Amino acid sequence: MAQTEEPVVAEESESIVVTGSRIPRPDVVSNSPVNVIGEEEIRLTATNETDQLLNALPQAVSGAGAQSNNGNGSATVNLRNLGTVRTLVLQNGRRIVGASQDGVVDLNMIPPSLVKRVEVVTGGASAVYGSDAMAGVVNFVMKDDFEGLELGASYGLSDRGDAQRYNIDLTVGGNFADGRGNIVFHGSYYDRKQVTGAARDHASLFYVDAVQNGQGVLVPGGNGVTPQGTIFAPALVGEKDQFGNTIGTAGIFFAPEGWRAYRTSDGFNDRPFTNLQMPMKRWQGSVNAHYELTGGVTAFFEGSYVRNEINSVLGAVPMSSSGFIPGFQLDLRNPYLAPSLRSFLSTNLDADGDNLVTLNINRRLLDFGSRTSDQTREFSRFVVGLRGDLSSRLKWEAYYNQGDVTITDRQGGGVLIDNFANSFRTNPADPYDCLVADPRCVTINPFGLNSLTQPMIDYISTELTNITVLKQKQVGASITGTLFTLPAGDVGISVGAEYREESSRFDPDQLYVQGKALSRSAGLQPTAGGFDVKEAYGELYVPILGGMPGIELLAFEGGVRFSDYSTAGSVVSYKAGGEYTPFRGLKFRGLYQRAVRAPNVVELFSGATNNATLATDFCNATSSRTAAERAFCVTSLGVPASLIDVFQQENTQIRSITGGNPNLQEETSDTWSVGAVLRPTMIPNLQVTVDYYNITIDGAIAVFGGGLQPTITACRANLSTSNPFCAVLGNRTPDGQLFDVPLLNANIASIKASGIDYRLDYRHSIGSMGSLSYFLAGTYLLKNTTKPSPVVAEVDCAGYIGGGTCGSANPHWRLTQRITWENGGFQLSLRHRFIGSARDGRIAAAKASGAAAPLLAVPETGDMSYFDLSANYNFEGGFTLFGTIDNMLDHNPPFQLYERETYDAIGRRFTIGFRKKF
Repeated sequence: MAQTEEPVVAEESESIVVTGSRIPRPDVVSNSPVNVIGEEEIRLTATNETDQLLNALPQAVSGAGAQSNNGNGSATVNLRNLGTVRTLVLQNGRRIVGASQDGVVDLNMIPPSLVKRVEVVTGGASAVYGSDAMAGVVNFVMKDDFEGLELGASYGLSDRGDAQRYNIDLTVGGNFADGRGNIVFHGSYYDRKQVTGAARDHASLFYVDAVQNGQGVLVPGGNGVTPQGTIFAPALVGEKDQFGNTIGTAGIFFAPEGWRAYRTSDGFNDRPFTNLQMPMKRWQGSVNAHYELTGGVTAFFEGSYVRNEINSVLGAVPMSSSGFIPGFQLDLRNPYLAPSLRSFLSTNLDADGDNLVTLNINRRLLDFGSRTSDQTREFSRFVVGLRGDLSSRLKWEAYYNQGDVTITDRQGGGVLIDNFANSFRTNPADPYDCLVADPRCVTINPFGLNSLTQPMIDYISTELTNITVLKQKQVGASITGTLFTLPAGDVGISVGAEYREESSRFDPDQLYVQGKALSRSAGLQPTAGGFDVKEAYGELYVPILGGMPGIELLAFEGGVRFSDYSTAGSVVSYKAGGEYTPFRGLKFRGLYQRAVRAPNVVELFSGATNNATLATDFCNATSSRTAAERAFCVTSLGVPASLIDVFQQENTQIRSITGGNPNLQEETSDTWSVGAVLRPTMIPNLQVTVDYYNITIDGAIAVFGGGLQPTITACRANLSTSNPFCAVLGNRTPDGQLFDVPLLNANIASIKASGIDYRLDYRHSIGSMGSLSYFLAGTYLLKNTTKPSPVVAEVDCAGYIGGGTCGSANPHWRLTQRITWENGGFQLSLRHRFIGSARDGRIAAAKASGAAAPLLAVPETGDMSYFDLSANYNFEGGFTLFGTIDNMLDHNPPFQLYERETYDAIGRRFTIGFRKKF
């Protein structure tokens, strides 16, 4: 982020295109607030991960990246925390094929060494660039016109000696045909090593909130699905274990000392097994070229190929019979079952004496090892086109753009559901043998840690392979330039048309499709589909008045785009605004933009997918359940009257079904921005910008009801069979357990965000000592609200983090500042990244619902500051040596309240490297 917008005015003869508009203008300060990450900032950051460049922007809430562990392995950008699907990513002003069926671009496909600058527009920009540009646009402008040969390499690691990163890249380019053409070849290899949670204390501890003596405290905890295993049945609640402990709703735990009631401290700590730094290998090659044909017509070509190998790790697979094996029964003749427990279960559960008892067994299959995902991602893209001069004032361009991605995901550590069930039914003639006629099946021993033998593991474990193929084709043509000149200046115009096709196919492993396996997912279904869109757009810039006392410049800017989607139909996006400069050095700007986002392939066509979500059924027999709720659960939701007074859900997770909806319509947003740009003539090289923004998104696409728990809450608020949020809660087992709740996508949510962005840039010469440059870029978040559905309370996440509602950190204050000293060939720079304190999102949810705030031991993160030092020295002969120290003070992330994308989970890191130009 070397500078937001150059604090200079271009020469009159220059024409500059800023990402906020397609119209070339002499002043690079657009009416849309634009941040530019320039070559200097890219060089000083010295990162080989493009998302790390963007995450330093205060306007960017961290998306997935190197420190992520879930997700599909992509690195993404999330402007304004409005969702990665609402940020449009471009390369040289043109679209890039997504790396998943939601169309989100994987930034790993764009090596920073080839990037000239990054232009970031925050706020709706659909009128200029089309669908997806609701939160803003990120445009990567790539290097061209390179001559010579440049070799670069770098090596980095943490001060613990891990988290190694290796990179080498080569760029070769030159002119040909007497300077009429230029071609640039670039190749790079990048290798990032794995770091797991076990390597850092802050990532290997598992504590949960509790209340003791009226105070919030942290106590040892973990995931309730343990490698030792638990069993549960409603009839066991309140009974005593063999040690005299009362059995609760978490059931019986298989402890080293024997079976007993489950305790919170028995939970499984899966954090040491997950990634803090996801390992990745990347090979990249690209070619950029242009050639002047004749008569001012230039042909151009961009081509790239990237192969990524990404490995992510999750804790061992959690297997729950209630979620995946309807009607599961435990055979009491299992030879591994403790005699005392056999007698206890027979007395309490086996009324008919057939040795088969209905219960739920939970076991985390740590015996298999962790769940793994080994992905190979192959990305290719090319652009071919022509451009030239239509007249001395107007330029034209026509292009064809195609991108393809193939992802092969091999997942290890899965379990075969039917085989798991088979291994519990014993052969009466030989209890070590299974009842099923399968010679590979052996009776399982799920009672205790590391109790599975290799034959047991071989029978119930599996690997799975999913394949995703994505394609994008785009053709476009445009005319830009100046129509004519008014007294106040040139009237600018940009008009064009585009046609785009998007298609993708997801083929999950057949074991997923048939519902026979569980690993990182369950019950996946194939998803295939596509759409096309025809678009026409136009922009106009009109200087109305200028060169008058009190009116240095008064100008209008407008734009409109008509889009016809094969799925969502015809939509219109537009913008209108302008600028007012009362005198040289001060400019006021404002813009209103209507943006749209058409539903993507996965939102439209994704197959039904099972999800196990934390939720609480209000039919549970608790002291807070009302008489009306009790009656409704029996008469309308299918809980047996004989069980209603002791009814308890068997698992804290309830299975729901999510999937696509081909009847979805477009999302719409309204963005207002108003601000000022100050360039005081008495202080050369100083620029200050301040902008207020306000974004409202209506008809946002989300799962029905906003998720399972909000759906249950919405039904509870209006107990009626005509309430659509009650209608989906009728899928029940014979004993009343809620399962497979249909929650398909719907245009049901609304999102609002508002705040103030500010920026200061200054450069000053200090004579023989060189020069100093400084920038400060920050944002103050006023509001960030989400309303998952019309019947759910709106939650304002400004100043909050996590808590099941607020997701990534949303502090009120964020800023990045850098001071750089240059003298001759030496450059020394210090960057400060500040993330303001954020409170636990559970407090925000309670506030929204009118409930009392929870008692928490760690209610907020506290302020966080990171300091990064970098240095460069340019030797004679084109050799440059550079080094960086990131997170110099080695700050750990805030304990308990952090997510790995926002806060540094690795610690102090060093990088050293060189560049040599021949």
